[in-house]
Amino acid sequence: MELPVVEIELDRGKTGLGFNIRGGSDIPYIQGDSGIFVTKIRDDGAAAADGRLQEGDKIIEINGSNVESVTHNDAVNLFLNAGETVKLKVKQGAERAILDRKARAATERRRGTTPEQTSIITVSSVLVIAGIAVAGYFAYKKYFRR
Repeated sequence: MELPVVEIELDRGKTGLGFNIRGGSDIPYIQGDSGIFVTKIRDDGAAAADGRLQEGDKIIEINGSNVESVTHNDAVNLFLNAGETVKLKVKQGAERAILDRKARAATERRRGTTPEQTSIITVSSVLVIAGIAVAGYFAYKKYFRR
């Protein structure tokens, strides 16, 4: 499932952009992902006033510069030098989606099954139960309905 990418334009104003970031290729916030993630929205900043940027969003671009695999300091410098108006592209809900995907993968590894195998096992189980029910019905008819 592809996450929605949203373009957000924020005016820095007197109170600033109003959010914190973590991550980067040098200090990943989420193991295995070098992206820049929004970790806090401050009540008094432009992000809170706008309302679209949320904690857990992954920043893809800052003023047209791709930040999917930059260092943390490079991302910070892009924000510091961005000027009064900052244009962001973000994947909304990316942190939750990544963590959910990792949790599902870990569960499947513990079970030793892939999603395809799980589907086959489920269908097979249903067929076996249906077969037992049919056999029970005929046995009941044969021995108890005289």
